[in-house]
Amino acid sequence: MVSPRFLGWDDDASGLDRFKVEVYLLRLGTSRTLEHIGNPLITATVTPDLNNFQYTAPQPGVYAIVVTVYDGANNTATARKIFNYNDKPGFTVTDAPVYFKEADPKNRSFITKLDNHEKLTVTWAGRFISTPGTTELNARVERLPTDQNTIDDVYGDKFGLRTVNAISDDLIGVTNVSCIYLVDPKNGGRGFGDPPFDSLPDGVVVGNCSTDLDTETATLDLDPPLKNGETVVVWMEAVDHIGTTASLEFKSTLDESRPNISASEFLKNRDNNYFS
Repeated sequence: MVSPRFLGWDDDASGLDRFKVEVYLLRLGTSRTLEHIGNPLITATVTPDLNNFQYTAPQPGVYAIVVTVYDGANNTATARKIFNYNDKPGFTVTDAPVYFKEADPKNRSFITKLDNHEKLTVTWAGRFISTPGTTELNARVERLPTDQNTIDDVYGDKFGLRTVNAISDDLIGVTNVSCIYLVDPKNGGRGFGDPPFDSLPDGVVVGNCSTDLDTETATLDLDPPLKNGETVVVWMEAVDHIGTTASLEFKSTLDESRPNISASEFLKNRDNNYFS
């Protein structure tokens, strides 16, 4: 629902005669920016006593609502608002491994060497793949041709800036990742269920990770430092722009006494028997 007051006019509309409302699906022009190409998808006339207009977007894309106000002498003023519409899931989930960078990626259940016992780094690179979307969703929008009677769409506390910036990166891919970790000194990270936890045994520590969507990593600042034999359990949940969620859980145990075999080679002795 669109109200002309939302676009910048005062509540007192006594001097207004009518509003013309047009809705455009913006398209990439020759300059690779979004423009009003072609006719509006819909045009309607709204009277001040009604003062609103309802419209349902038919497909994902970037839309412009252009409202032209007329007074009794047929003087006009124009304003515009830009909005995104995308009802498709922002990501798909793959089977890419999620693990601590400090662990051997081939043996993610154990960390056999840890230089800094106060910090672990989770990587989920490739786990959540952005769903291909229309290129228009993040394209720059051309400004309205301005004159003394034009109010371009509002960006913050200024006019005319919203349409020359990228629309939003949040309509494709993961918009947020939450991350909780638990350190279990005795039981190998078993039997806790999903957070939040009603009660925990003595010695078990719970904390929040610091996530970075750009690098697809999360940082665990461990206090107290992780000790040999302790198990770290991590719960993560990814969310997209329409509330689609994907959850995962993994754990790894610090065991610095465990041998870390990086390579092996089989040789023959003089009796033609193999040994390593």
